Amino acid sequence: MEKYLTIDVGGTAVKYAVMSEELDILEKGEVPTPKELDAFKGVIAGIYKDHSDVKAVCMSAPGKIDSKKGYFFTSGALGYLNDHCLPEEMKEDIPVPFVIENDAKAAALAELWKGSMKGYQSGSVITLGTGIGGSVILDGKLVRGNTFAAGEFSGIACNWNKNYQEAGQWAEVGSTTSIVKNYAAVKNVPVEEMNGRIFFEDANNGVEEAIKVLDEFCDAIVSGIVSLQLILDVQRFSFGGGISKQAILMDTINRKLDEVFEANKGKTPATRPEVVACTFGNDANMIGALYHYLYE
Repeated sequence: MEKYLTIDVGGTAVKYAVMSEELDILEKGEVPTPKELDAFKGVIAGIYKDHSDVKAVCMSAPGKIDSKKGYFFTSGALGYLNDHCLPEEMKEDIPVPFVIENDAKAAALAELWKGSMKGYQSGSVITLGTGIGGSVILDGKLVRGNTFAAGEFSGIACNWNKNYQEAGQWAEVGSTTSIVKNYAAVKNVPVEEMNGRIFFEDANNGVEEAIKVLDEFCDAIVSGIVSLQLILDVQRFSFGGGISKQAILMDTINRKLDEVFEANKGKTPATRPEVVACTFGNDANMIGALYHYLYE
């Protein structure tokens, strides 16, 4: 059985797993994400050294990435990776094939392969986290764009009556970060004392303030869905990220989406898309990175 080292680089942790082509996870682990380049390379090299019997290293990471070369044009919060090509720079430390894919695009590949997008010809996988990760699927294939930036939904302007710098961005109102920030303000507690677990516990228990914050959040998500649907005209939107497993979130999004399409019946050419939660949870990015190596 061939084994592959899959790595998911996040802002706080570098997660890794040894997988087979059948997605059997043989080992998992994680380490804190380093704060500078040399330390980061050392961590990746160390993980490989401990699993050097693998056939390839398959990584997902934030940023605008040339997935053919593994070159980082940008790297989100990990600015020290900007303008670096890790497979080339680390070929002595990692002598096996080493591929890198954007994290949101990797999640989409996982869903296309064996998840919620399997069998669908068009769709969008959107991950809700510290920002909004996105992807576009057309003709059953992931669209990367002319410069690998297709699906970068976080920066979509929220108010077109203002210039871009003042308009606000979708990630400011539609990310997990915004939920925590808004609920902390409503409860009058420091944002450091608030988290998604507390918020959804209150929302599921019917706490009025939590329901109001959830409604406002879902309004922002639904506005984005409708806007994207007018551009893409896809069959399905799949939502990932930890909060997508909350039934109250997906139920509220679908209810509000129904209301919008009912209110605009006969007025909009957009077709109401399916909206579901992604199949894969925290392993999606690693699964998608493995698909990228195996089949692209």
